[in-house]
Amino acid sequence: MRDEPAAISRDLVTESLREQWGFRAAEVAYAPVGFGSHHWIASDADGPRWFVTADRLDPRGNWLGSTAEQVRKAIVAAAHTTKELADSGYEFVVAPLPDRAGRLVYEVRPGWLLVVLPYLQGWSTPDGAWDDPAEQAQIAGILGRLHAATPPEALRRWDFAVPGRDALLASLADLDRPWSFGPYSEPTRLRLAGAVDHVHGRLAHYDALVREIEASDDPWVVTHGEPHSANVLRTTDGRLRLIDWDTVQLAPRERDLAAILGGPTDVLPAYQAEAGPVSPRAAALELFHVWWSLAEIATYVQLFRQPHTDSPDSKESWRTLTMYVPG
Repeated sequence: MRDEPAAISRDLVTESLREQWGFRAAEVAYAPVGFGSHHWIASDADGPRWFVTADRLDPRGNWLGSTAEQVRKAIVAAAHTTKELADSGYEFVVAPLPDRAGRLVYEVRPGWLLVVLPYLQGWSTPDGAWDDPAEQAQIAGILGRLHAATPPEALRRWDFAVPGRDALLASLADLDRPWSFGPYSEPTRLRLAGAVDHVHGRLAHYDALVREIEASDDPWVVTHGEPHSANVLRTTDGRLRLIDWDTVQLAPRERDLAAILGGPTDVLPAYQAEAGPVSPRAAALELFHVWWSLAEIATYVQLFRQPHTDSPDSKESWRTLTMYVPG
């Protein structure tokens, strides 16, 4: 997120690190990276560094749940799942650090959860596109290992729901009067008004795909959920590490494969070398492509149907919305 939250000051981050984790940070800097969570880089004068993440328990425009409690449970379950995977030897997993009480997630103030991860020196791409065929094949192998893993006890099960679907349908039924929640509200209404049939058609297509995949007996596996290029950290020691595990769930393997298959590079053999002789189903790949587009539309429509300003995050949200809703 580009906008640093007013609710979480850098002093509060410093204090929480000291009191809850026993980490003494001499400097805390906001990191305007990613989208959804807020991040800071904390540094000790003697060298250790930490990557601090804060999530607001706001179900509006959130993929993790439709209530604040569902969002909380999802973040806690993801933290414990990730920790169990890392402790089981999956070195590509970046897991949170427990605080003094053994907690992986700390409610730093009402409605805000804090997670602390080790800081790893490296870089990731600004978007999800795969530009390096060797990296794409390497991640395919990593996903093959993940999909062959024993599901951790805390792992949640994916449920086919499109996050924010009811709110999206309510928005589609409320296009006859102006929206005045902020600068992008009315442009969003006008954009949707010209694409009502398109959005309803995508929802109907998705429902048909769900019926087909629900009838399948293919086994479900541990999935990261968003293993695109921007969620891969290339560390200075030459390794690839998967980050941002909030959406980890037991799901059809195509949930991850949709993000790495396709394009000029055939990485399926690299995946099969680790996962076994399995082949993705075209309908399941299509399901997750359609699910992603609908989740994006619902998320940003919800954001623009609540008070907002013309901030960098709002600009990026509008740009993304226009990618999925035809003009």
